[in-house]
Amino acid sequence: MRKQADSRFPALTSVEANGATDEQLVDRAGQGCAACFEELWRRYQVPLLDWFRFRGHGADGEDLLQETLVRVHRNLHRFDPRWRFSTWVFIIARRIAINHHQRFRVPADNQALETAVARDSPPDERLAINDQREKLWDVARRVLTDEEASALWLYYVEELPTKEIALILERSRTSVKTLMCRARKKLRPYLESFHRDE
Repeated sequence: MRKQADSRFPALTSVEANGATDEQLVDRAGQGCAACFEELWRRYQVPLLDWFRFRGHGADGEDLLQETLVRVHRNLHRFDPRWRFSTWVFIIARRIAINHHQRFRVPADNQALETAVARDSPPDERLAINDQREKLWDVARRVLTDEEASALWLYYVEELPTKEIALILERSRTSVKTLMCRARKKLRPYLESFHRDE
């Protein structure tokens, strides 16, 4: 059953929702503001789709993204404002990915990840940066364990602090730091070869 909008909280316009924090949007979306939930989803659909593709779900990524959307919407009332919304969303996405993997045992595809680059870079520079990033993340997927690669992705791409990565990966902060240190050591020879090639 859908919640009725609370008259104490008038619905925000798309422009107003665009300037709000994630946590403000969650609060208003929980009160029935459709524009707020749409804005939340607009902010997280690309990072989540990239996350699913990086984890090797390729063509299933969009289905998993939709499943995450539904799960987030149904459980907005369970969001704990002590944590960042991004952490909560990635916890849900990770659990959905794990369940999907267990159900279907999808073999990892080696599709390179498309990443965002600053728009003011010249086109040829953007292509070179994209190509280098794709190669690096492709190497990371081949060389690292799933948890090591996920920890680095959440830290460097999603820019989450180790405390939140620990929540997402269901590990201690110390364990996450150790995991990332081990992952960086495994990648160091590949990074050095990238620099030599350039």
